[in-house]
Amino acid sequence: RFLLQAGLRASYWSFNKELLLSPRASLRFTPDNHPNWMLRLATGLYYQAPFYKELRDTTTVDGVTYAKLNEKIKSQRSIHFIAAMDYRFKISNRPFKFTAEAYYKALGNIVPYSINNVKVVYYGTNEASGHIAGLDLKLFGEFVPGTDSWLTFSLMDTKMKLNGVSIPLPTDQRYAINFSFSDYFPGTTRWKMQLKLAYADGLPFNTPHRSLETGTFRAPAYKRIDIGMSYRALDNEKRANKSNPFKNIWIGVDCLNLLGISNVNSYYWVTDVTNHQYAVPNYLTGRQLNARVIFEF
Repeated sequence: RFLLQAGLRASYWSFNKELLLSPRASLRFTPDNHPNWMLRLATGLYYQAPFYKELRDTTTVDGVTYAKLNEKIKSQRSIHFIAAMDYRFKISNRPFKFTAEAYYKALGNIVPYSINNVKVVYYGTNEASGHIAGLDLKLFGEFVPGTDSWLTFSLMDTKMKLNGVSIPLPTDQRYAINFSFSDYFPGTTRWKMQLKLAYADGLPFNTPHRSLETGTFRAPAYKRIDIGMSYRALDNEKRANKSNPFKNIWIGVDCLNLLGISNVNSYYWVTDVTNHQYAVPNYLTGRQLNARVIFEF
């Protein structure tokens, strides 16, 4: 069984006189003799029109900064190639799903940018090309009956070529592992526990007031564990009480970042009198308690 979807998006921007045509198509295949398998292929040409900060070109002369809009700027371009598969199966009569997706994106007309703390500075011109390639794997299902859990594993490689030098894009997170597990207390469905773990590669950073190709460094890996407890205050799952609009009411307490790990969010740069720069890390929120109430209709 085949399902083909195709489309064409067109746009015109009077600012830079740019006419964009974006064709895309996807093909889905499900074998008749293996209905639990589904294969997908997709490709397309995508554009991202620049916004104000991307088309603003700034130059500094004798300590004075001049800004002008680049009327010759082009939209950033990406050609996508995606291959994916889904496999549905059961273990102990409980549903599971395994998904795998490989992708490659050829990038053109990139507008490079640098990050200084939380400030993003764009070059204002189309100066680079590059690629993004990766693999995503996900196992999703009911490890415990009536609860959803999943495990994901991702690999990614991103590079752009700027002035003949190949450097990672600021989004180059080379690996990531995420795990979420839910379980009920023995003998009851009113008390539920949820555990989440995340481990991911740190993002690249570069020193401010210097060109990107002069070198980058990478932040430490991101690590986090969350744990939560929930109590089902109302159990109307089977709609025994039809006058009650709620199916479930949950009251929960979560401990976010259980181990109090100091994850780096960005860097604050300090320059001394000899023009040496020092990176001082800015950290994300540490351990935190969160209370919640969930109403399910």
